[in-house]
Amino acid sequence: MADLASKILNKLDSLTFIDNCYPALTQWGVKDEDVLIHSLGCSVWNTLGHTLGYMAVVEAPAPMAAGNDIRSDSVWFDYDTQQPSAVVEFERYQGSKSDKQKLEGKLLNLLEAYHRWNEQPSVLVLSFWSTDVVSAPDFDNLQRMFKQGATNSKGVFIPGVQYASLILHRCLFSSRPDNKLYLEASRFTEVK
Repeated sequence: MADLASKILNKLDSLTFIDNCYPALTQWGVKDEDVLIHSLGCSVWNTLGHTLGYMAVVEAPAPMAAGNDIRSDSVWFDYDTQQPSAVVEFERYQGSKSDKQKLEGKLLNLLEAYHRWNEQPSVLVLSFWSTDVVSAPDFDNLQRMFKQGATNSKGVFIPGVQYASLILHRCLFSSRPDNKLYLEASRFTEVK
């Protein structure tokens, strides 16, 4: 049986799953207003969790600990163990320095959620979207942070991860003359 990361990668290898479940992203187009694309992206991840046999919960808070309240955009719970198998963050990324820092912060939230869930999740997903061509995030730094950990904005060191995979997922939207955005492609990098 394939591991969860492989199942995710296989299901999202093409845009077919998204096209079938959320044609607004691929066929109808979406206006870049407020947080609509964020809502649709979180819905895609929750629907994928359900499709793969998990109880997917949006904005699920990790158990409390000293520090920040951590709410992942989607958390997938295993029905048998009642423990989280995946935690997901979905964010806008336009290539600026502040956006790169925002992705690093979201990765730290995923790491902290992983540790607060007693290292139960087998997959952490950092999914982000951008319009047209923008500079790529620093994938090497994100991978290093995942493995080695890093210090969060409050000065607390968050340890890295040894027993889970990280999926870095990039959604590429294009703008068209109708002033809507259309999901054209998605790219994956898996870190083990």
